[in-house]
This record gives sequence, structure tokens and C-alpha cells, in this order.
Amino acid sequence: MIAALGWIVTGVTTIGSYVLWALETFVNAVGVAVIAAYTAALALLPSMPDAPSLGHPAWLDWLSWFYPVGDLLAGLTTMVTMWITFLAVRYVLRLVRAL
Repeated sequence: MIAALGWIVTGVTTIGSYVLWALETFVNAVGVAVIAAYTAALALLPSMPDAPSLGHPAWLDWLSWFYPVGDLLAGLTTMVTMWITFLAVRYVLRLVRAL
């Protein structure tokens, strides 16, 4: 009698495991289908040509040797991005406070 009860409990837990496995497999299949559709849509787009090279003057090489202009531009870009983010967050917080 106890052995039969053990088989029933094992069967119920096995069915639960199969249900979870089926759910996981379904979610993975949906993810793969979405990625396949995205890949197919990108394959339909035409390829874009590279932008033409504009070059740069020789004095810019000398200036970059004395002072790294690329690092200056990267720093300024970071600061402007942080400032714009600050303004956006401040605007959203004002809207939330007004509610």
C-alpha cells in the first residue's frame, strides 16, 4: 500500500516536472521564432555603403600630439550626455511631483 502511494506521489511530481519543461521549451521556441523573424527582416534590407573618408588636415595631427583632441571630445560628449540626462530626469520628477 505504501509503495503504491509512493508511485502516485512520484507520478504527480514527474507530471509537474514535465509541465515546467514544456513551458520552458515553449518560451524558448517563441524566443527563437522572434529572433528568426528579426533576422529574416534584416536580411531583406539592402546593404548600406560605407561613408566616404573626409580626411583631416596635417595640423590636426600635430595638435593631437601635443594635446589629445580625441580624449577632449570624448570627455565633452560624456558631460553633455550627463547634463541632458539630468535635465530629463529633473523634468520627469517634476511631473511626478505635480501629480
